[in-house]
Amino acid sequence: MSMNTAQGFYEVYKSLPKKVQKEVIDLITNDNEEYIQICLPALVDGLTELKEIKAGKKTSRPVSELLKELKNGL
Repeated sequence: MSMNTAQGFYEVYKSLPKKVQKEVIDLITNDNEEYIQICLPALVDGLTELKEIKAGKKTSRPVSELLKELKNGL
């Protein structure tokens, strides 16, 4: 993981609820051989959007809007 990737992951991690943060730590430190598949382009898009929100170039959206998107299959 490059430093930029690690920094991006940490920014996303910090924005998660405490319960989810604990689950992420548990997944990282878990010694069994379960793997999580992550769509890298979607992660990159999310990080880019997060940076734009922090820079004031984009406004944040309510969770209800995100849930609608997820329910409708994006």
